Amino acid sequence: MRKPRIGTYAVYEPDEEGWQELDQQFEAVNQDLTSAGLEVIPAPEPVKDLSSSERVAAWFKNQDIHLLHALIITWSFDHYTIMIQSQVSLPVAIRSIPGIRTGSLVGGQQLNCILSDIDIPHKHFFGPIGNEDTVKETAYYCMAVAIKNKLEGARIAVIGRRTEGMTPTAVDEVEILRLFGIRLLNYGLDEIDELAELVNPGEAAQVWARLKKGAVEVSSQEAHGQKTARYYLVYKKMVDELGLDAISVGSYPKCQGTMCIPIALLNDEGIPTGCEGDINSTLAMLILNQLSDDAVHFGEMLEVDEAENTLVTSHCGCGSPSLASEGRYNLTPVRLANDGVCIRFTSKPGPVTFVNLVGRKGNYRMCAFEGQAVPTEMVFEGNPLKFVMKTPFRKIWKAVSTGGFGHHWMTAYTHAVPILQEFCNITGIQGVFPDLES
Repeated sequence: MRKPRIGTYAVYEPDEEGWQELDQQFEAVNQDLTSAGLEVIPAPEPVKDLSSSERVAAWFKNQDIHLLHALIITWSFDHYTIMIQSQVSLPVAIRSIPGIRTGSLVGGQQLNCILSDIDIPHKHFFGPIGNEDTVKETAYYCMAVAIKNKLEGARIAVIGRRTEGMTPTAVDEVEILRLFGIRLLNYGLDEIDELAELVNPGEAAQVWARLKKGAVEVSSQEAHGQKTARYYLVYKKMVDELGLDAISVGSYPKCQGTMCIPIALLNDEGIPTGCEGDINSTLAMLILNQLSDDAVHFGEMLEVDEAENTLVTSHCGCGSPSLASEGRYNLTPVRLANDGVCIRFTSKPGPVTFVNLVGRKGNYRMCAFEGQAVPTEMVFEGNPLKFVMKTPFRKIWKAVSTGGFGHHWMTAYTHAVPILQEFCNITGIQGVFPDLES
């Protein structure tokens, strides 16, 4: 997981009071941001006039940053930051600090006002240096901006079609391009079948052998294992040749037991891959993949225990082996079809965020809430993940049912609701977060 890169600079007016402590204040704020998980890229000099703002703008143009962070030391002219932003075309985080005679708050409000008027993405933060809440809020905003940047220009390969009768998984391809900047590349399953036939049998056998070596038990047929390995190698090649960021596979019902292993392995390797042709869920996986070093878990709400306030989520066996509790997994025919290969394990414990993303033009919406994954048994033949919800289930259920959310839920091994809230604000989609509601 790449850290968000934030370009920081200090702004002051030489005729105002309080700028003499600029160096110490700038260094302290940068340390705070670094401790919050950001990669800080400080400008080589403060901004105090037009020439210094031009040099700082030129510096940031070559730094591959996600966000500008303007520390307002004293009241200062707003057009310096406007000029810098026009050169790098990035959102701006404005930071004001207390000081009755410095005018930092006043200068920040002035800049906040004009950036609003000219429709520049930005957010104004206020708090004393060292204030943890202010730093966290700034980090959440930066992380959300970095996710949005990652999506713009991303490519998702869509393999096959969505599952018939699963209408909520239908998407508006043009709206995905408009809203998120993501291009969908569509391929028929027949094209993939043809490519799979061209895969070197020896390479497929090696992939299957490696996967079997890590398994506790293998009950699938050798021929089925090598067949599924062929599809994995096809997708790997497509990722490399097409520069794919994610893949959505129409895997049900035709491909039961054929696509589970490719999906599991690709997710383990950092390529978010969803099943059942659900592109919105794949998009959710791509978003969550930026927030955790662990793979994203694809599942559904299967069981709720209101007394313990726990929820069990799982799918039929496409979970990443790295999510297996104690690294233990089995390779078996997929349930119902009793054919092919899937991977079965109980999911490991840890902090989790449960996310649903649905919608089309004008009604994209996300629901997310947090919890703590706990040990569980194989209560469902797949990849069961059980977690204790932070918020009482009845409150969550009211939000989920009222909001019209879908049946595929992605789980990230991290607590990320505040970041997802910022992401929804930035992209303009509706966000429903029961944990944050009073």
